[in-house]
Amino acid sequence: MKNEKWLTQWFCVALIFFFHFSFFTSCSRDNLCDTPFGDGAAIDIYQPDFAALLSVGGTLTINRGYKGIFIRRVSFSDFVAFECACPHCHEERLTPDPDWNGAVLQCSSCHSQFETEYGNPLNGSATSCPLFEYRTHFDGYTLEIY
Repeated sequence: MKNEKWLTQWFCVALIFFFHFSFFTSCSRDNLCDTPFGDGAAIDIYQPDFAALLSVGGTLTINRGYKGIFIRRVSFSDFVAFECACPHCHEERLTPDPDWNGAVLQCSSCHSQFETEYGNPLNGSATSCPLFEYRTHFDGYTLEIY
C-alpha cells in the first residue's frame, strides 16, 4: 500500500513536469508558424473570372485573405487553397513560379519555395513552416474557402 502511494505521487509529478515541459518548449518563437490570414471567399467557378479552375490542375490566385489566396483544383470535386503570405517574411506575397506551371509558389524576398498540393516548403528560409491552408467545400458550382 505504501509503495502504491509513492508510485502514484511520482507518476503525478512526472505527468505535471511533462505537460509543463511540452508547453514551454512548443511555444518558443522559432517553432511557431504564425502566418497571418484573412477572410475566405465563395466563388462560382463557372464565372469567366474563375475559368482557370474548370479543369483539374487549374490554378488561380484571388485577392482575398491576407496577401491573396492561391487555389488549385486537384480533382473533379477537390480543391486546395493556400494563403499567399510567406510564412517567413509575412509581408511578401507568394507568386506562382512560371517554370513549374502553378505547382510551386515562391517568395521574391527570401527565395523560399512551396509545393502547391500540400503547401510544404521545398527550400529557402521558410523550411520549417508549411503554407497556411484554408478549408474548402465545393457543391458542384460554388467553391467555399474558409
